[in-house]
Amino acid sequence: MKHGYLFGVALAGIFACGQLAMAQSVIVSPTPLFQQTFTTGMVGFTTNQTARLNVLNLNAVNTAMPTLANCTVGLQFFDGQNNSLKTTVISNFAPQTAVLLDLKRTEVTSSTGSRTEIRGVVVINPTPAAAGAAATGFCNVMTTLEIIDDLTGGTVALTSDTRGIGAPFAMPLSTVAPR
Repeated sequence: MKHGYLFGVALAGIFACGQLAMAQSVIVSPTPLFQQTFTTGMVGFTTNQTARLNVLNLNAVNTAMPTLANCTVGLQFFDGQNNSLKTTVISNFAPQTAVLLDLKRTEVTSSTGSRTEIRGVVVINPTPAAAGAAATGFCNVMTTLEIIDDLTGGTVALTSDTRGIGAPFAMPLSTVAPR
């Protein structure tokens, strides 16, 4: 009975020390932990309309702790044949702020006729080549795609339904340093 009790106490002590050691380390690398890609469904837009891909960074603003690297996002539009129509990369995307990418119907030259089908794509922590030397970090985003009437400025269609493309891509950590 004594041996079992001592073994349990020793095991709990080892576990507690391991947890304390993990709590004492912080990631100092700008290398992202995950790369995720989300897409909207296809929407149609026509003459005198603009598609707007809106992204909101849902991360909380934390004033009690030093700010870690803000997230980097890539915003893209694709047509129905998966041709890239317009792309931008936003670095240092601050918590509780929003960014957008507009695409006017006149900018789409891959489609014949006045109506074309498009979708919006958001990449969290795009590859370093796409992001340049920008700092990256974890971010949680909310995405909407709206179609705006250029003549009135009113929203004609809106969707916030997105789906993940593939699985989150784990990227290796380069440095873990003690606090």
